Amino acid sequence: MELKFRQGTKVGGLFIAIAALLSTFLISAPAQAAPRAILVWVDAQYKDAAMALFAKGYKKRAVKVRAHDMSTIVTDLQSIDPNKAPDIILVENDQTANLASAALVIPLELTPATSRALSTVAIDSFKYGESIFGVPMQRQNVALVTNADLIPTAPKTFAKLSKLALKTVADGKAEIPFALPQGIDGDAYSTYPLFAGLGGYAYGTNSFGAINTNKIGINNKKFVKNQGLINAWNSSGLINSALSADDARAAFVAGKSPFWVTGPEDIATLKTVTFRYRITPVPTIVKGINTSPFMKSMGFMVTSFASAHKVQPASKDLVANNSTTSKAQTTFYSASPYVGLPANSAAAAASPDRVLLAFGSAALGAIPYPNVPEWGAASASLGGAWRDSTRGGDAIPAAKAFSSAKAQVVVAQTPVPAPAPETPAIP
Repeated sequence: MELKFRQGTKVGGLFIAIAALLSTFLISAPAQAAPRAILVWVDAQYKDAAMALFAKGYKKRAVKVRAHDMSTIVTDLQSIDPNKAPDIILVENDQTANLASAALVIPLELTPATSRALSTVAIDSFKYGESIFGVPMQRQNVALVTNADLIPTAPKTFAKLSKLALKTVADGKAEIPFALPQGIDGDAYSTYPLFAGLGGYAYGTNSFGAINTNKIGINNKKFVKNQGLINAWNSSGLINSALSADDARAAFVAGKSPFWVTGPEDIATLKTVTFRYRITPVPTIVKGINTSPFMKSMGFMVTSFASAHKVQPASKDLVANNSTTSKAQTTFYSASPYVGLPANSAAAAASPDRVLLAFGSAALGAIPYPNVPEWGAASASLGGAWRDSTRGGDAIPAAKAFSSAKAQVVVAQTPVPAPAPETPAIP
């Protein structure tokens, strides 16, 4: 049977009303919700650089950058409401072990092409156990800065440097032969090229290339064989631990010291001097041993919260692939206040800052700055040994100072055994 509707009938009016209702429903149905944004936390001074890097978001997903104090990032992530936690964080490499051991960040996989494009040492600075937990964005290291007006020809050995430095003072052309910053607390970072050049090292590595804190190199046999040179440097007055970082800077800038050990954070100061200078590695102390500086790095990590937020694949791709290209690293570097070259070698080579490039070139043989919590105490002990063995007339002999430093590190890293349970008394 066929139904026919005539205009004006009740049935026809009902049909029209239903059709209008359906039309209204279809028109007012909400659009599909936008995918959750990726949340990035950085220290306030790096917010502009991160926003420039992530300005285009990730595919159809927005990337939000928020300022956060990263010095307390471990405790903050351990206590935060998971829904408010970041997916990506920007940290310095010395935070790696604390974050990874607490399972707050996840391992990253770098393609062979990406690994080749970045500084190997900078990558290794984010290694913990068998895995890489961060992608470096910028890197820095100390170098030897020489007053080229006082020392026209760069010395090829540290023995030659010492002779020239002392002669410059003897001739009345300078007051401080070698501006090596130490001060009351010591400075394991600035003195490390000399320490390494004598055969010392902070920690050895395991089969995966990660730090092994059980292999302490502070007073190893090779270093012990060469450490007598420290006594000679102290006796001659070449090195004096009373010199603070501020003292060393002031002496060099005033033309009162021919040699200075510092990092790229002093580039602004260097650009104010009125004499010529050169930037090089510390020259060889013992033949066949590198005067390796530490390399510090800063970079991005993906947090373990990204999985629950359903943005883990996107976050990993953003960090491990998108932020590692030459273009991306140049974008970040151009807006970053961190004074260090991009970790991407092509981006670093394209830097217009010739002084910064010179510091980067002096990183030959550099080793990753230790990212383990044990380094805090070890660094204080090592810096203390340098301070005590180069403090002039009442200096402690290097053999005793560094032997004591190693003993302190061993004690600090030895786990305290749990107390034995009490034996119940026999009634």
